[in-house]
Amino acid sequence: MTLLRQRMITAMQMHGYSPRTHESYLAAVCGLAKYTHRSPDCLSHDDLRRYFEYLVIERQLAPASVRLSYNGIRFMYLQVLD
Repeated sequence: MTLLRQRMITAMQMHGYSPRTHESYLAAVCGLAKYTHRSPDCLSHDDLRRYFEYLVIERQLAPASVRLSYNGIRFMYLQVLD
């Protein structure tokens, strides 16, 4: 387990998030890392924009699914990476 993943799990536990939220948010960040082939702490705003364009245009995810990914990634940047 990477240090970033462990820090995110700890932050979610401290916020009292449910196990299902843990799974969803971790999957969102994992999807971002797989798409970019880089650690999320090394990404630019353009990388994030391209990822969300990919989710909406290429994968054609429902708005609720995109929002879930957005919230998981946002949590990581605001609560874990500051």
